[in-house]
Amino acid sequence: MDRSLARPNRPGRLACAAAALLFGVACAAKQPDLPRLPPVSPDPTAEIRPGKFVWGDLVTQDVEASKAFYGALFGWTFSDAGRYTTVFNRGVPIAGMVKARDPNRGTEWIGNLSVADVDRAAATIAQHGGQIESGPIDAPDRGRIALVSYEGNAAVLLVRASGGDPPDAHPAIGGWLWWELWARDVDRAAALLVEIAGYRPEAVELRGAPYRVLGDAKMRRMGIVQAPPEVRPTWLPYFRVADKAASVERAVALGARLVEQSERAAILVDPNRAEFAVGTWALETDRIRKEAP
Repeated sequence: MDRSLARPNRPGRLACAAAALLFGVACAAKQPDLPRLPPVSPDPTAEIRPGKFVWGDLVTQDVEASKAFYGALFGWTFSDAGRYTTVFNRGVPIAGMVKARDPNRGTEWIGNLSVADVDRAAATIAQHGGQIESGPIDAPDRGRIALVSYEGNAAVLLVRASGGDPPDAHPAIGGWLWWELWARDVDRAAALLVEIAGYRPEAVELRGAPYRVLGDAKMRRMGIVQAPPEVRPTWLPYFRVADKAASVERAVALGARLVEQSERAAILVDPNRAEFAVGTWALETDRIRKEAP
């Protein structure tokens, strides 16, 4: 993708905000007051796929507005249980939404990254200069989890799902396609993720810029791009769409702001200021080596 258009910085340590918003506690607290988190797979699989992003949580200032936006954009449906909303794409649960408790905090998507050992992975991140924002803790139905951050802002939820991870499948339209880490040091970030998730690293160039693709023997699972100085480190989620141009037009009509786009992908900011992207490439095993974000 064309990285010439920088996304806006938001003030403060958003990873710290994420801990407060998702867990309902200050960053220093280690025993969060969790909402009831559903399992990442509707049917138990008993299989753990380290390195797979198995879920995503949107921490938002306005849950109803977020439901209206993403429901209209992707056709998602929703189920509310207490202060947690489960997101369904074509009848399959894929994500959740939770209301931000502090109106001054940011809004963002937080990926759930499967790891074999949450405690070990969290400790490894801390040893390499990252932060354990909350946990590790056992969350009923979800499994062992810990909210961690990297390079001061990039927050991700480590999880070992108690019922196992969803099976690998061709990404559905409206479902998860890709996760991308915008990092200050691409090689250092790649080495850390290889250590905690067992990825196989692949160095590529994306329009002349360094890009690292991480995956396993089955498929590519995420990418790492160099963050420009004016752009904070962050994780960016991609959703698969059938028609990028039509999806961008629809998103903007619904109140989103277009940040940048290429032939097959576009980065947007939703009406509540959460960054996300849409893309059209495929991730099948037999085509993965021919396609890149």
